[in-house]
Amino acid sequence: MPKPYFGKQPLPEYKPSDEALAAIKAWQEALELEEKTRHAARKALAEELKADTDLPYAAVAAHPQVPWTEATLRIIGQEYKVPPRQPNKAKKD
Repeated sequence: MPKPYFGKQPLPEYKPSDEALAAIKAWQEALELEEKTRHAARKALAEELKADTDLPYAAVAAHPQVPWTEATLRIIGQEYKVPPRQPNKAKKD
């Protein structure tokens, strides 16, 4: 037998502790810092791709410290107006 429904019950008032508020604030600040540093890293990779037009996105994505895939690097390249790569162009020494 289903429990009877008497309508929406009022919620008790909640007041977070100072410790909880401090932890939430620290987390929000960390998120803001992460956002800034992520954009800085994306811009730095885009600048490197702009500087070397023969450098393929796949080579950058293959590096173990680069956290993005080739597809994501292509999106970053579009955002920062990186010139298109020419993968079939023979490199002339």
